[in-house]
Amino acid sequence: MSKLEIQQSILRALSRMSLAQQYKLLEFINSMVAVQRLEKPKGILRFAGVFDAADAQEFKTSLKDCEQIDKDEW
Repeated sequence: MSKLEIQQSILRALSRMSLAQQYKLLEFINSMVAVQRLEKPKGILRFAGVFDAADAQEFKTSLKDCEQIDKDEW
């Protein structure tokens, strides 16, 4: 079945559906399109979920030292 034949078949079926059925079909189509458009996260978000809780706590503890400024050092 070609792309055009599929589209025509969908239109024929659509004309036999109630308005409520058409609305549900539209929601389904939109959800399918949305899934296809998902992109891989960029930047730091690509690392989300990579570290477990223990590693995350270790990073947090390590960064605590960086939050304090030694004014005498300057």
